[in-house]
Amino acid sequence: MMPDEKSRAISLGAPDIRFIVAELLESRMRRQYDRFLSLVDPAVVLHCHSWREGVLGPSVWSGAEALRTLFIRTDENYLPCEHEILDVIVDGDSAAVRWRGDWRRHGTGRVYTNDAAHFLRWENGRVVELHEFFDAHCPSTPNCACTPGFEAILTPRPAGVSADEMRRRARLLLDFEAGGPDAALLHKWFSPDVICEFTGDRLRTPYAGRHAGLETLLGIIRAIHVEFEQRPLAISDILVEDERAACWRHVEWRHRGTGRSGVSELAEFVRFDNGLITELIEFRDTVSLLRMQD
Repeated sequence: MMPDEKSRAISLGAPDIRFIVAELLESRMRRQYDRFLSLVDPAVVLHCHSWREGVLGPSVWSGAEALRTLFIRTDENYLPCEHEILDVIVDGDSAAVRWRGDWRRHGTGRVYTNDAAHFLRWENGRVVELHEFFDAHCPSTPNCACTPGFEAILTPRPAGVSADEMRRRARLLLDFEAGGPDAALLHKWFSPDVICEFTGDRLRTPYAGRHAGLETLLGIIRAIHVEFEQRPLAISDILVEDERAACWRHVEWRHRGTGRSGVSELAEFVRFDNGLITELIEFRDTVSLLRMQD
């Protein structure tokens, strides 16, 4: 049973937040708009950091009724179908959820699978702010590739570093001047066998999908640097729970060929094992980056 309004304001813990996250996604994908809106503040703000193709681009939606309008507008084009939660990180009054969902285009009947991530913040028992990342699921990535086993969920392996140290490393890795993260830090803090995944359609983003090995990750970073200049602007939030961490950040991009530039948000999810990062999953607004290329 959900706690009442008065107790939620003072005792909303990680189990409650996980329950609400599951309720939010379930009600959204079942088009139960009233049920969804009952869990958020009337003045909730949703920041969409990536394109919903065929629907709208990055934007900000303010107020619960604005979210209802967004849902209806999306569902007029795509029917939400099945979904699965891949990971939830709870840190104080904030949470990050990584999930995957299927959407059927009304006009063609074609089913599109999307990878998604949401960063949520609570006040007085209700969600007051969401940050959303959406991208196409890479067909080359098995559906179960990013889902930890049941045993790993119940008994996660030790991170090997404190939560504060995770945050410190994240800031040092992501707060670079130019050219991408410091390769020396990657060699120091990443497992040689790290698994990395970049969301998106490989037909549009060649490095999309799941890859193994630190040298492969370094090669992808170098390839991105050849095409784009990057300048980190801000790390907006870092969430840590057990052996996992998640963050989202603002980056300024400039395509070296066209000279076009813009600012977009990125989200990263990492997993530690005995002091080393063993998994990295990244979301970015690939459509906006492609528009800089054309």
